[in-house]
Amino acid sequence: MSHGYAHDLERLRRREYPTLKDVTYLDHAGTTPYAKSLVQRFSRDMVHSLYGNPHSASPSSDLSTQRVAAVRDRVLRFFHADPEHFDLVFVANASAAIKLVAESFAEIETPGFWYGYHKDAHTSLVGIRQLAFSSRCFESDREVDTWLKDIGKGESFEASSDVSVGLFAYPAQSNMNGHRLPLRWAEEVRQRRLTSASQRIYTLLDAAAYVMTAQLDLSNEKAAPDFTALSFYKIFGFPDLGALIVRKAAGSMLRRRRYFGGGTVDMVTVMKNPWHAKKDQTLHEGLEDGTLPFHQIVALGYALDVHAETFGSMINVSEHTCALAAYTHSHLQALRHANGRPVCTIYRDEASRYGDSKSQGPTIAFNIRNSQGGWVGKSEVERLAIVRGIHLRTGGVCNPGGIATFCNLAHWELRRNFSEGMRCGDDLDIIGGKPTGIVRISFGAMSNQRDADNFLRFVDQLFVEKQISVLRAQASVAPAECNVQSLTIFPIIGCAGWDVPPNVCWAVGGRGLAWDREWCVVPQCSDAPLDSVQHARLMLIKPELDIEHGILSLTGPVSSNDAGKPSQLKISLWESPGEQDHKESEHRIKDSYQSEVIKAFFTNALGFPSTLARFRDHRRVAKARRLPATSLSSLGEHSISVSLPSHASSTNLSIPYHLGWTNHRYVQVNQCIFEKVVSHTNVWGFKHLHNAQDKSAAAQNPCIKVGDEVRSYAVLSDHYGMEKGVSVTCVDADQFVCAVWNCQKAFVSDVELADHLYCHKSKPETSSRVKDVIEWGLGRMCLPRGTKHQKVFVDTKV
Repeated sequence: MSHGYAHDLERLRRREYPTLKDVTYLDHAGTTPYAKSLVQRFSRDMVHSLYGNPHSASPSSDLSTQRVAAVRDRVLRFFHADPEHFDLVFVANASAAIKLVAESFAEIETPGFWYGYHKDAHTSLVGIRQLAFSSRCFESDREVDTWLKDIGKGESFEASSDVSVGLFAYPAQSNMNGHRLPLRWAEEVRQRRLTSASQRIYTLLDAAAYVMTAQLDLSNEKAAPDFTALSFYKIFGFPDLGALIVRKAAGSMLRRRRYFGGGTVDMVTVMKNPWHAKKDQTLHEGLEDGTLPFHQIVALGYALDVHAETFGSMINVSEHTCALAAYTHSHLQALRHANGRPVCTIYRDEASRYGDSKSQGPTIAFNIRNSQGGWVGKSEVERLAIVRGIHLRTGGVCNPGGIATFCNLAHWELRRNFSEGMRCGDDLDIIGGKPTGIVRISFGAMSNQRDADNFLRFVDQLFVEKQISVLRAQASVAPAECNVQSLTIFPIIGCAGWDVPPNVCWAVGGRGLAWDREWCVVPQCSDAPLDSVQHARLMLIKPELDIEHGILSLTGPVSSNDAGKPSQLKISLWESPGEQDHKESEHRIKDSYQSEVIKAFFTNALGFPSTLARFRDHRRVAKARRLPATSLSSLGEHSISVSLPSHASSTNLSIPYHLGWTNHRYVQVNQCIFEKVVSHTNVWGFKHLHNAQDKSAAAQNPCIKVGDEVRSYAVLSDHYGMEKGVSVTCVDADQFVCAVWNCQKAFVSDVELADHLYCHKSKPETSSRVKDVIEWGLGRMCLPRGTKHQKVFVDTKV
């Protein structure tokens, strides 16, 4: 690649970026590395110059003031913004710039302002909707273009005629996948605003991801956004500073802000008759609260110098990085497993094309699939990348709209994921057969071909399956014996069941069927759950589940002597009662609902003070380490009940009787294998087993439905067993076990385990993937060979 400075890039990296030696850095969208000479020049200046507080009048203060003014002017010209038409407000980062605009618009008189934002918006842009009177999320570029045509015809941007001010915000580049949105929208909004006398729309551009590798050109004042937010560490690596560039013609909107800080006012009275006079000579002096980070601003001046000397121009950076991204994208897209399945699912916007800097930035968002089509967890990719010295980003990357769109997550699925315990930065990678986040790599000005090749080699060596073993499914051994006749969920223990509609697939989770026995009814004076044997009226409470809307609807009996009590109740599936303190008890931990409405419903239904309680799930109350994405947890507190024949009550599955069931231990429903764990007359309890060799998408989302074929087995095929892998974990306080498959040796100290793992690593038959995980585990244990250290236990099963 011979774009711009690429021919001299290796020498440049050695001179200016020594921290990149032996490192593959692919997280420039987070921040780019800073140049060595930038830090050296800034340090020399700090040693030899005295900078005072700009609010004073001393020579040192005057020096600070002059330097700040010079850098402010240089930054505007860096973005081709004429200081006659633009002003620049220094802030902490792009999010602070966005917040400044949002808080200013929030001061608009009642009813407030309308807010429109693109679904690719960073979380910080999305948050503005909390301050708006009403808001709208545009789900595509095409939808924005249609809206612009509509308001161009004179249609209102808000149904309420009382709203006269609007704010439309969008990113210049998606921080998730690098999709570059049309910069022309700002001009088109302004043109349409001029045609309306009653409604005004302003534009806010989040340019943080864009300016990292592209030239933001604000030379045409009439086409520029009203407000542009950005962060300088995205471009230069240092300093940690941001800015809001404001069209002076729109500056009056920011002057609405009522708060004032030190340095932004000329006079304030505090005792009687409160009054203040804001500074108004320039826009920025009334918005930069307190003392400016003047040392950081001085460093910004050196950053501008070094960047220009090193890379020439942002056009050079753009050409270089776009070429690297196009090269990497084409090779990732071409990777195939031995059976022809693609290795990577790449999340590219339909309007983007790699290699075209107008539509696509140097960022690639993707997930990895195995040869069976199942997802490889983002956390596993990240762990192995750490071993290989590759720096990348995984997770939701602060882009909720992009994640929901490309991971095909509906609103209710996101609420369910949160309820299941998913939190930002955790390792709960796959829920319901869908990834909860993505893997992201991004290139910067100093990225080189070796960075791209190292990453491609990493994916090829650790995730491309060169040989495919044929999975002989148990289903191919025996013919179907019968079909599931009915499927019933009992959300509340002791209450009536709810029949799952035909053709609706119901998830089989770690604790049985989804939403089965999730709640119970307890007396208000005790935590002992009630059952229908002693309290038959429980069976009169009928539930109905609406997963899409997240509602459990309950219908209860109405007391003849007090018809005013509620007979219907709705409970949110996604919200739990507050965590409560519990004394030691033989009962499973649960938290009671304290709502008076809920208490009244159950008290009326049962005839004595009672309420609903939800069993506590550690995933909802703690950010604990979880099983790898390819694993499923064991059953836990209860099993799936199966009745033979179909008239048995309080059972989940109704299946016709078959002679083979008498001695058979295992049952297969659809692709799910269950093992008999409880046996009663005509009612058996089963727990779900995970086939360790089945890594398909279906195995990551096990589910059953009415009509599914049923088979039974006395024994299972050898292809079913415990999951194979490697982990470094503690069995108990005094024992350490090697979890490399077919080893399982135990040791009395972590040092002995570490030495043993080194032996595994040295064996020629140990795969490179297992070797990498062993190395990662040893690193987390902090155990160099032959050295004793504090014990740190980690699970690294793959």
